Amino acid sequence: MSLPETMRAARLHRPRSAEQAEDVRIDEVPLPRPAHGEVLVQVKACGVCASDLHVVAGITPHGPQLPQILGHEPAGVVAALGDGVRDWQVGDRVAWVMSRPCGVCEYCRLGRENLCVTTSVAGVDHDGVQAEYAVADARYLVPLPAGLPFDQAAIVTDAVATPYHALKRGGVGADMTVAVFGLGGLGMHAVLLAKLAGAAVVGIDVSEVNLQRALAWGADEVVDASEGSVARRIRELSEGGVDRSFEFVGLPETVDQAVKSLRPGGRATIVGLGPQAIQTVPIALFVAQETELVGSFGYTQQDLGELYDLVESGRLDLTRSVTDRLTLDEFPDALRRLETREGNPIRMVVTHGD
Repeated sequence: MSLPETMRAARLHRPRSAEQAEDVRIDEVPLPRPAHGEVLVQVKACGVCASDLHVVAGITPHGPQLPQILGHEPAGVVAALGDGVRDWQVGDRVAWVMSRPCGVCEYCRLGRENLCVTTSVAGVDHDGVQAEYAVADARYLVPLPAGLPFDQAAIVTDAVATPYHALKRGGVGADMTVAVFGLGGLGMHAVLLAKLAGAAVVGIDVSEVNLQRALAWGADEVVDASEGSVARRIRELSEGGVDRSFEFVGLPETVDQAVKSLRPGGRATIVGLGPQAIQTVPIALFVAQETELVGSFGYTQQDLGELYDLVESGRLDLTRSVTDRLTLDEFPDALRRLETREGNPIRMVVTHGD
């Protein structure tokens, strides 16, 4: 295909500070060129995520220089091949891992590339993919099911894959009881995936809209965290505590509640990111009840492939996941809407064409 010389991209020129508002613009920039082992992808869809908001708000540091392209939930079509790429063709429908692992370290060789010590994340540590085109490491491309719309395919690369990896870390299975703390985009998909695994689910949030949505998505019970005594109420609902809990908020108090909601022998998996230290039950109680506390970060290429297989088989339905489809020009306002929760979106997605 004939490629343009330039493209449009959403770029952060200045993060928010105490003195100034953030500056996010839609710019015309040179088209990137794929290096050896890379492909150029024409982006068809890219999700809008709270991580974008964290970079814009100055909570998460941006890459080494500004302006920087934002975004890290892409799906699209291969537009050009770099030298050495043999397994992909122009026109292939693809998504790819949001991080850029080295591919050769111990963790990458073990298939745990999310723990690569030199990895960098698109839109956070280097230029992202909220643009008309983006380059991707051909080693970490994943083919898309033929009938899957690009907007649904895009959100799998974070909003679905991150909770899926967490549920695998937590070890969720049939006949288990599960508590999900935080019912935003990640937490809602954790509810969906835990039900798919055969678990009974309790959803916890402070938003009535999110609580009702979780029930509609299959949660067996919900708890309004604004009413207090969260762990006690979960233990009452689950007859002594849940087998597994998942925290998608990143606050010390929700981590504490996730631990305290467990039955003896239970496991809490923490996904939410925050700077504070974890403080929870006394060490003696933690030991006596054989409590497990684990972290879960991102996902792997294998996770992504497994999810697309679930979608292709008809077992995983993502038709309700995308609540807003936007143009690139609407991206700056989408960040505002995400921060204010205007319209209570699950996932907003910028789409290009199809």
